Amino acid sequence: MKKETYLNELSQYLKSLPPDERAEAMADYREHFEMAELNGRSEEEIISRLGEPQLVARAVLAQFQIRLAGNSPSLASVTKAVLATVSLGLFNLVIVLIPFAASLAVLAGLFGIALFLMISPLLLIMQHPILTVIISDFFLMLGLVGTGLLLLVETIQLTRLYYHLVIRYLKYNLKMMRRE
Repeated sequence: MKKETYLNELSQYLKSLPPDERAEAMADYREHFEMAELNGRSEEEIISRLGEPQLVARAVLAQFQIRLAGNSPSLASVTKAVLATVSLGLFNLVIVLIPFAASLAVLAGLFGIALFLMISPLLLIMQHPILTVIISDFFLMLGLVGTGLLLLVETIQLTRLYYHLVIRYLKYNLKMMRRE
């Protein structure tokens, strides 16, 4: 495969990037070829070191998704970054996707517990419609709502921290894959 063929294939695989991002990535790889050629490497040697254009494009797309998630962390952006990283290899399925799914389940459970605590007074009222029971359990109901609200606030803060940790882990994972 020749340099121009390689770069054309890479450009095709990077079509889903915004035009300015794709142009920047292509400029980086053109410069990579130029610098390697100045150091006396052949096109074939450069291409063999870079790897298949499709795999290079997946890494560039994953890096782009991670950067987007870092700029505005949300469940959707972090999930896209995780899926882009998982597409880099089967190994990432085990060390990225499974822990991500498990930790999301824990967060969802915390949100569920917080919401249950906040609506539990309604369940108490439905179970004991007598006014005297409601009055005697007023502080219990107030405590449950308060605990639920505190847990909800803490879970929201934990979710923000979680997004940042996932993004850092994805960056680390991408860096380790490049070393290989």
